[in-house]
Amino acid sequence: MIRFIALLTALSFAPSMMGYTPRAAAADSLIHGLATKVDTMYAKWLLSGSERNWTSQFKVSVDSLAGASLELSDEVIKQRLAALDRRSPMDLRYNTDVKNAIAMYVVRKKDLVSRVMGRGRYYFPIFEAALDQYNLPMELRALPMIESALNPLATSPAGAKGLWQFMYATGKIQGLEIGNYVDERSDPVKSTDAACRYLLKLFDMFDNWELALAAYNAGPGNVAKAIRASGGKTNYWEVRPYLPKETRSYVPNFIAANYALTYGGLHGIFADMPPASFFDVDTVQVTATLDLLQASKHFSVDPALLKVLNPMYKLGIIPAPRDGKMYPLVLPRAAVASFMECADSAYAGSQPNRASASEVTAAPTATATASVTTLRYHKVRSGETLSSIAKKYGSKVSDIQRWNRLRSTTIQIGQRLIVKK
Repeated sequence: MIRFIALLTALSFAPSMMGYTPRAAAADSLIHGLATKVDTMYAKWLLSGSERNWTSQFKVSVDSLAGASLELSDEVIKQRLAALDRRSPMDLRYNTDVKNAIAMYVVRKKDLVSRVMGRGRYYFPIFEAALDQYNLPMELRALPMIESALNPLATSPAGAKGLWQFMYATGKIQGLEIGNYVDERSDPVKSTDAACRYLLKLFDMFDNWELALAAYNAGPGNVAKAIRASGGKTNYWEVRPYLPKETRSYVPNFIAANYALTYGGLHGIFADMPPASFFDVDTVQVTATLDLLQASKHFSVDPALLKVLNPMYKLGIIPAPRDGKMYPLVLPRAAVASFMECADSAYAGSQPNRASASEVTAAPTATATASVTTLRYHKVRSGETLSSIAKKYGSKVSDIQRWNRLRSTTIQIGQRLIVKK
């Protein structure tokens, strides 16, 4: 079945051969060279089982960009963009749609830009370090601004999550852990590394940063389709009319985001101060299950700040090391000494309140502690609710929620729950 689906996927990238003559085929090969190259690379990518297409949700369409006045001459905007363009490998050109997008950010969405500037004090050094590692344009640090407004917990209507808005399948394919306890799409470091690798692959396909950005939004297949419809053009602005409507806004918004981050101060936009900057924190590795609430008490850290710094832990629990993988805890630098002194107490305090991720996904062993061996587990089946499960085991819904750190009564098929103590 998998091979059959893969074959259909591969065939979907191939142009119809109906009515083709050898001469027509040769002409098509010349005209659509880039599209064919992308199709071949992308089909290989899919067939290897290493990648899948995904489409992110974009927030503002071309039609909604107009309506705000910059109160600046076009010439001033052109000069400012030209200055950015001269020091960039990307095409940061001026046109009407770019101007309208700039107006959207620096006039209508000043508060958004202010928040992003503030959050950037923490996130931009992470982005820039990864971009430098992969030798990617530094301007790409603005991409999460239009994807998530630099909110690591942002979730689109389609289910894309995190700073870089990865869909579930794409995140998994890029090697991100996504489970009941950990969602690395919300991990600033891990998701940024995954995004850089993905963007680099897209650039290898198109050899053009603007087309790569369009593919990040609409998927490589849709961009290759637009290239064909354009008659084989290889410049984004010539291909743009054939792209999906929301994708036509993507690059203008990206250019506008770079403008706003660079020249926002000239429009009276200043950064909201974040709770911490990148240089105020440090990362340690935990060696046992750790409850962030317990950690906040032992390390004298505001629990809300601890959640902000560690958004990848969905239930506020850092799992114990598993299969050689250790999980990080981001702390204010001032709290690292407390961690070194009080880590054992924090670990011990976490154990009675919560089984570790490895304990939840497997039955207790003979070497488990006495408190763990008394636990009873249940694997959620189709049609079951938390209420029906609680009734089955003579437990209270509120107790099952507390034992499993559930924030609501929502459960998933296949999820293992502690149902009796």
